Amino acid sequence: MSALVIRNLPDDVHDSLRQLAARKHMSVEAIARQALADLVRAQRPAGIDFTALAQHRVALGFAEDGPAWDSAMDEPALSRRVLGLD
Repeated sequence: MSALVIRNLPDDVHDSLRQLAARKHMSVEAIARQALADLVRAQRPAGIDFTALAQHRVALGFAEDGPAWDSAMDEPALSRRVLGLD
């Protein structure tokens, strides 16, 4: 795992972090780690990116209306590729 040093943290912010950590029975480091992780997760797009989905469909050769459905399309790996998850 990586480490991060935060310099010049204002005293009032550090005091607030210590108080919050004490209330939650956590360390200041754990509070900071959780806050940073939450910040990064909030930046990730939520839901389906329909532009990317359309690009994946074209790259996989699916026409506008799509091909006729057959049992080969029931494969989870294909669904993951079409949705751009793999």
